[in-house]
Amino acid sequence: MKFSPFLIVVLLLLAVSAYGQTARFTVQLEASPALDVAQEKVKKLRESGVEAYIVRSEVPGKGTFYRVRVGIFDSLAEAKKFGADLQNQRKIRDFYAAPYERPQADLIGTVKEQPKPVEPVKVQPKPVVKEIAPVKTEVKTANIAATNPPAATAKPAPNPGVESIPGKAAVSTPVKPVTPATPATPGLNLVRFQDATVGFSFERPQAWEGGPLDSKEIQDQKVNAGAFFKSYQDSAFINAIWNNLEKANSPENDNDLIVELIIKSMASGDGTEQMLETARKVVSENGVIKTYIDLNARFKTQGQDAPLDFLGKAVIVRAGKGILLVVTFYSKNGPPHVSGLADRIIASVQAP
Repeated sequence: MKFSPFLIVVLLLLAVSAYGQTARFTVQLEASPALDVAQEKVKKLRESGVEAYIVRSEVPGKGTFYRVRVGIFDSLAEAKKFGADLQNQRKIRDFYAAPYERPQADLIGTVKEQPKPVEPVKVQPKPVVKEIAPVKTEVKTANIAATNPPAATAKPAPNPGVESIPGKAAVSTPVKPVTPATPATPGLNLVRFQDATVGFSFERPQAWEGGPLDSKEIQDQKVNAGAFFKSYQDSAFINAIWNNLEKANSPENDNDLIVELIIKSMASGDGTEQMLETARKVVSENGVIKTYIDLNARFKTQGQDAPLDFLGKAVIVRAGKGILLVVTFYSKNGPPHVSGLADRIIASVQAP
């Protein structure tokens, strides 16, 4: 299953107004590294009749900030109008409209209106592809330079307790072997995939089918590069998408906003009934911002009686001139070692 709307996410970083059609918004008044300063601001606002609250956020390279916010709105325009009204009443000086954060955010204070649950995006699912033995074919694309193929390896027997994942079969591509794991650990004989044009890379299980997105997929998805791998045996798959963006890691682009947009984009994929974030960790190193995310997802395609529950692990890398998304999903009922595979794949991700 491929999440084609990812470029829309990047474009929305420059045109946030379009995001108002699917998200809820709030009005941010100020942010302070000191909790007592933010609390005093909230107290004064409430005394003037403005029901403000605080959200704690981690800003890469700067530490913890306490954001003073007001209201929950269904559109960006409504949030901006409310902020302008407060300005006209001389209750505030400055403001900007921001996406309303998810319920698990650390809220300090209360708001009158509680956020409504986000409706899962329902789209026309693609037909289920029957399980077949993978056939190796050449990848016809000018975007990826293939490396030497690995030695032949026997594929593990299918797990009868796990249903096959939805989506079309992807072609295989030669990859260069890396240090193999201990044979006693199933599924950990990994190889490294690398996009020679863009430079991103990550490890993947050797038995998985897949390869770089072909030129048509890149054009249709309006991305600069990408890859897709999947395993019928483990009911798991990997998506990688790269988009060029001159100021990807500029502090002017709020990291929380970028992450929210990307999750929204993934939630709109074909056959996706649910996409929920369960954990988030932000790391800033060597001028690169990495956001690690845990996900709960539910997928359903034509021919399935019930949706399948998947767990997901993703990393969003804001490099100097682009944004890289690598996400791996695996069946909630899959073998225990698959979770370890996902951890290693995400930890291995490198961007230009």
